[in-house]
Amino acid sequence: MASSRPKTTKTSGTTQAERLQASSLQRREQQKENLRGAILAAAGELFLEQGYEAFSMRQVAERIGYSATTIYRYYEDKDDLLFAIVHDGFTEFQRALVAAAESTADPIERLVALGAAYVRFGMDNPVHYRLMFMQRFDFVFDQRKARQQPMIDSFDVLQNAVASAMDAGVMQRGDVERHSQVVWALVHGITALGLADRGRFTADDVDRTMEIAMKMMVRGLHP
Repeated sequence: MASSRPKTTKTSGTTQAERLQASSLQRREQQKENLRGAILAAAGELFLEQGYEAFSMRQVAERIGYSATTIYRYYEDKDDLLFAIVHDGFTEFQRALVAAAESTADPIERLVALGAAYVRFGMDNPVHYRLMFMQRFDFVFDQRKARQQPMIDSFDVLQNAVASAMDAGVMQRGDVERHSQVVWALVHGITALGLADRGRFTADDVDRTMEIAMKMMVRGLHP
């Protein structure tokens, strides 16, 4: 009788059985990643719809058609789940800021580019932004120290740009962290207004407000 087991003939250094095993493992990992993405997407939608207090793991499970037990295999509780959204958000946020900072060598243009990238990220990613900077800002200073690096790196991009502007003599010297907070407060305010009422603050309104704000900031911070 012929055996039904996979052949073990070696091809290019691996056996057929090994290749099948590797392929199966890859499929399982992809399925896990797909489920993780579905969980985060559903959690973000529910967070926007209901806010933090009404949000629950059970609701996430129901929305994606899984049991709550499945969700708990990936995340300990709703704070752990929402922190995962924050972590992913800061990872993308950092990439956007780095790209903006590297888009020009001029220190003032760099600050303007960073401001525009900041507001654009917030308007394009309302779930992430609300969790990162508005409704659960404590997540930024969460005890999950090992997972804070994208958050720290994001703030460093702005502080490095402010320090460069001071070193170039185009911004009054002072406390780099304090000056960075001024820039941050400015762009956060515009973003928060844009997210608060998108009917009143259209994309064009936000862009025009941002343009005026950046001109005022440059004049105000010039030595």
